[in-house]
Amino acid sequence: MFDALSYNRLSYRAIRGLQICIVFSFTIFLQEWLRMPHAGWIGFSVMMIYVGFDHGTTLFRTFHRFWGMILGLISGFLLWFLGHVDFRLLILIIPLTIFFAYFLVGHAYSVPTMFTVNTAVIGTGYFSTGLTTTVNSFIYDYTAATIVALAICVFFEYFIFRRYGLMQRFISDTQLQIIQQLKILLELLNRESISKVAWFNACIGLSQLLGEVNNLVRNSEFEYSAHKAVGNEFNQFVTLTNQIFVNLKALYSAYYSPRYHKHDYNQVFNQVQIQLQQLESLINLSVDLTIKSGAIYNANK
Repeated sequence: MFDALSYNRLSYRAIRGLQICIVFSFTIFLQEWLRMPHAGWIGFSVMMIYVGFDHGTTLFRTFHRFWGMILGLISGFLLWFLGHVDFRLLILIIPLTIFFAYFLVGHAYSVPTMFTVNTAVIGTGYFSTGLTTTVNSFIYDYTAATIVALAICVFFEYFIFRRYGLMQRFISDTQLQIIQQLKILLELLNRESISKVAWFNACIGLSQLLGEVNNLVRNSEFEYSAHKAVGNEFNQFVTLTNQIFVNLKALYSAYYSPRYHKHDYNQVFNQVQIQLQQLESLINLSVDLTIKSGAIYNANK
């Protein structure tokens, strides 16, 4: 099916969107077919795994969610038991689990998942009139739903979607978008006067793209297939573009400062020119990435 659509006719995001739609359609069908208690939790688990849309780290989030679920259920049951030993402890336990669930969002995906599951177990047990029956049923149903969701994601991502090489397509598309956005910044710097609104909008666009690739590089450390696809050349590209972006912003700020020579203006200008030349040779594309005219260029003379 995806071969017929081909890369040339659909973008990375369009193909990825179709893949996610297929996964969710299959998940809904499976929920109806299994008829297990709380079958809707399967779709919820799949949805949480696919949050962020990105192909490169789906399996990474899948396994982290599984281990986070296991640790969360075990620790949640212990916290629920402590809460029934003395109900006053719940005043401390519930706010702490909610706090850590949000405070640790930026860490490994299993960590906030564990505290989220803690909160779900304690919340379920809080209304169970002190009996373990409701909590045990919740733990069993939640575990079964997460295992089914894990199997669905692994089946589609590893055995079906893997052969379409979307990681390489994502890298290629994002790399071209970064170059295009970088050209917009350089075109602004090559003018005699720079619109502050246009400059800040271009910076925001490039920051968003660099944020995507920085996340990809960081998460690829946890997934073999992603690490293999990313490679040293792309890591070098990401590092170099981040350095160039920082220096371009420093150059812009230094020029518009009343005493820009105090900010090592000439040194920053020469450094960013060298880095732009390195980027040109790295990407091996016929694009002109230099500051060759305008007020900022003339100020360096």
